[in-house]
Amino acid sequence: MKYAIRRPWGVPTRVVLLLTGVVGLAMLRIPRPPTLCLLRQATGVPCPLCGFTTAAVHLGHADVVGALGASPLAVATCAAFVLVPVTRRSRLMTRWREMSHRTRQIAPVVVIVTILIISEGWQLARFGII
Repeated sequence: MKYAIRRPWGVPTRVVLLLTGVVGLAMLRIPRPPTLCLLRQATGVPCPLCGFTTAAVHLGHADVVGALGASPLAVATCAAFVLVPVTRRSRLMTRWREMSHRTRQIAPVVVIVTILIISEGWQLARFGII
């Protein structure tokens, strides 16, 4: 007989955590430096993760378009954070488990590096560098 495994980090819990975080950021009214990014502060060049805080504040104000303009990667990360529990039993995960060990090692690295390169291009265009 199978016992149901409780998953404390299911979708509803993740939605509540995410909403608490972005609404909390949107409600903060503290002065901050022009940038929190150390790379951008030191060199003037944004990193691939620049705009995460700005995007979270926009999401806290329910401004999805503004959040996407600041950092599509941040919006995608928030969506992925919520949807991970849903993918556990999906067809995609079944295919993932069927892949060779070598492919499962290399694929995430390739995907992450590609996403970071695209995000860096987005940030460079956003700040008018390219």
